[in-house]
Amino acid sequence: MKANGSFKSQKAPCGRLVNGEEYEDHDDECVVTVEVVYECGCQSIQHEYHDGCVSRRVIRHDGRVLVDEMLSAE
Repeated sequence: MKANGSFKSQKAPCGRLVNGEEYEDHDDECVVTVEVVYECGCQSIQHEYHDGCVSRRVIRHDGRVLVDEMLSAE
């Protein structure tokens, strides 16, 4: 997966204002995967599936999972 863009001074899940990069990928298993990696080490990963479901996981730089959810399509 290659970086689609970078950003400056965005609020990371830990609350710090940091720079980072956003990655987007399309594959057969997921329609779209979007991953945001912050310089502090925090991450946000979202998968959108063919049936409309979305999974989201937000991980703080110390490894603590802040969000881990699967949202079904309505």
